[in-house]
Amino acid sequence: AIFKDGIIRHTAVILFGGNVITEDIKEGCSIIEKQAELLKIKFGSAWPGENKENEIVSIPGLRGREPKEISLKNLSKIIHARVVEIIEQVYLEIKNYGYDENKKKLIAGIVLTGGGSQLKHIKQLVEFVTGMDTRIGFPNEHLASESDDEFSSPAYATAVGLVLKGVSKNQTDEISVVDPNNSNHPQTFKQPSIPEPEPEAPKAEEKEEDINPDNTDKPEENEGPKNKKAGQQRKGFLENWADKFRNFLNDDL
Repeated sequence: AIFKDGIIRHTAVILFGGNVITEDIKEGCSIIEKQAELLKIKFGSAWPGENKENEIVSIPGLRGREPKEISLKNLSKIIHARVVEIIEQVYLEIKNYGYDENKKKLIAGIVLTGGGSQLKHIKQLVEFVTGMDTRIGFPNEHLASESDDEFSSPAYATAVGLVLKGVSKNQTDEISVVDPNNSNHPQTFKQPSIPEPEPEAPKAEEKEEDINPDNTDKPEENEGPKNKKAGQQRKGFLENWADKFRNFLNDDL
């Protein structure tokens, strides 16, 4: 995650982590995963140049087998190759964010957190690959002095950060007001919650209907005038022809 001015500007997921380094050691040294993790923590280094060729560590054999000797230089080479790949992936995401632009420069540099950040010489390797200032993020600056030393490890940086965020959120939900006449008992007022507006009920469509009971109970009366008018039209037509026929006969006579 990339932060600038207290705001998250860019996020990405890297599919490599400390567990991948352990898997590489397991495969490269032909040992079990538990031994590989122990080797990484106690003797691992991200910089092969510090180890000499004759530096050897012995691992107990399984089920009565002879101990296995592993060169610390070879161990650091395995770790170095994978760590460089991880750093390059991280640096690529920094470039995708637009780090080359002046307004997006990360002046504070890079902060390493998590258990993998405790790997020996990883800080120097990150600075060498990226050219950016790098430091290890210890959560002890946010913890009380009597806290357990274990929680000061970078491995707990994310967990401590989440707890601090939750505490900060709860504090903003309440406002403490100190009574000048009684400072020993501050009054606490909760911020009033703003109710969400309820959605308006849909209005029923207004329909113009004739609710006259005479129209509903006697539908025959509505059709009466129409039939009467039609009958009058037919009667007038016949009477006209009858009058014309009479006039015709009278003229002949």
